[in-house]
Amino acid sequence: MNQGRITNRIIRRETHSSRTGLSVLTAVLLLVACLWLGTESVLSLLGQPALLASPGHLASLVPAVPEAVLPAGLVAGGTVVALAGAALLLAAVRGGRRGRRAMLSGRSALVVDDETIAAAISRKVRLAANLAPGQVATTVTRNRAMVHVHPTSGMTLDPAVLTAAAAEELASLRLRKTIPAQVRVATEGAVGR
Repeated sequence: MNQGRITNRIIRRETHSSRTGLSVLTAVLLLVACLWLGTESVLSLLGQPALLASPGHLASLVPAVPEAVLPAGLVAGGTVVALAGAALLLAAVRGGRRGRRAMLSGRSALVVDDETIAAAISRKVRLAANLAPGQVATTVTRNRAMVHVHPTSGMTLDPAVLTAAAAEELASLRLRKTIPAQVRVATEGAVGR
C-alpha cells in the first residue's frame, strides 16, 4: 500500500467515529429475538409448555390485533418502529464525525481537535484586540469557526481586523479543509481589567 493511502486511512479513522456500538446493539437485539423464537419453536415441537407464547399462539393472535388494540396504539407502535428504522438507516448512511480535523503534512498524519483550533483562534483574536482571556470565545462547527468577542466597556473594536486575525490563525494551522471564521462583537461591553 502506498504511503498516501495509509495516511488517508489513518486520518479517516481519527476524524470519523465508527458505528460499532450501534451495530452491536442492533445485532444483540436481533439475536435475542431469534433465540427466543427458536427456543419457542423447539419447545413447541417437543410438546413442552412455552416460555412466553408458542409460535402457533402468536400466529393466531396476529389477526386479532386490530380489534384488541386501539388505533392510536397501532399508530404509535408503527411510528416507533418507523423512527427506529429511520434512525438505523441514517446512522448507516451518514458517517459519524468526531470533533477533529486533519492538517497538511508531507510526512505523517496530523489530526487536531476542534477545541484546540478554537483555543488558538481565541488567543489570536484576544491578542489582536488586547482583551482579557474571558472576553473571547470560539466555537468550531462542521463548516466554520464562530468567534464571539465581548469588548471592554468604552472600547470600539473593528470586526474586520478581528476577522483577519482569525483567518490568519486558521491559515497558519494549514488545515486540509479550510473553514471560514465569523466574528461577532457584542454590543454590550465588559468591565475593564
